[in-house]
Amino acid sequence: MNITTKFVWAPLAITLLAFTSASEARKLFRWVDDQGKVHYSDHVPIEHSRSARSELNDQGLEINRTEAAKTEREIAREKELKRLRAEQQRLIEIQQASDRVLLRTFRSEDDMLMARNGKLTAIEGNILEIRSNIRRMKDKLADIQKTAAGLERQGYPLSKNLLKDIRNTRQQLKENYASIIRKEQGKEQIRQKFTSDLKRFRSLKNLHTLDDNLLTGPKKASLLDTVVTCSDKTACDLAWQKVETYVRENATTRLQMLSDSIIMTAAPVQDTDISITASRIPVKEQSGAELFMDLQCKNSPRGKDSCLTKEIKDIQAGFRKFLTRKTPTNAD
Repeated sequence: MNITTKFVWAPLAITLLAFTSASEARKLFRWVDDQGKVHYSDHVPIEHSRSARSELNDQGLEINRTEAAKTEREIAREKELKRLRAEQQRLIEIQQASDRVLLRTFRSEDDMLMARNGKLTAIEGNILEIRSNIRRMKDKLADIQKTAAGLERQGYPLSKNLLKDIRNTRQQLKENYASIIRKEQGKEQIRQKFTSDLKRFRSLKNLHTLDDNLLTGPKKASLLDTVVTCSDKTACDLAWQKVETYVRENATTRLQMLSDSIIMTAAPVQDTDISITASRIPVKEQSGAELFMDLQCKNSPRGKDSCLTKEIKDIQAGFRKFLTRKTPTNAD
């Protein structure tokens, strides 16, 4: 049985071996070198093993294709492209989700306007409350300083509690002015977001573009208009000297506080009095600061009217110009 099986399979194995050899003999490869020259061969030289090549059959038709091996730079570029496409898709999905929220939240432009005005009104209420606190703290500081001056005239030393009270009141004033700036910046962010959301809402709803002034109304003066940013300590020191000059020239009440972080004149007494406070607020994680000027009139009907005059508006508008204008030199 074993002998017969071997006899039967031997010719078949010889035939298959011959067929395989003939098949391998018919292999033909085609590739193009770096100079653009086309090559044909039954094997690919090792120096071209990373090149793109085609395997051809007896009729010269491509039956298999091997792409060129990618260089490290190409691999890196593909990886970066993949990352960028993934990030792009993420942004698209975020925008689509934002659009859905926008359309679910608002039915019309009027709805958006009411929501924006409500947020602005709430912040403005907070600012008024802060300014009232500032007014009370100024009065408190004036009383404390008056008490301290009386004690010094009589030859008594100032107590630790009194000195601490003065320091705490000054610090509270600085913090309240910094809070006003943050509130005003919040208002600007709300306005900017509203403008962006409104533009997107119109696009999604296929609405005609209207004059934004019809929805937003005239631009109101912002306390941020009296904020000047200095980049480093040297620039801030020079600007702070200008701030002192500006306060002395425009305030009508006596100078009550002068330090490297706050300059303040006394609270207004007469209806036409102008009290000015300037603060030097450090910018977190930077060497610069925000120089902020706040102007206060007497809290009376006539005093409030006085704060709406052109003189007051010119003082507020002139602060930034005064600080940013170049100081004349001898060469000029």
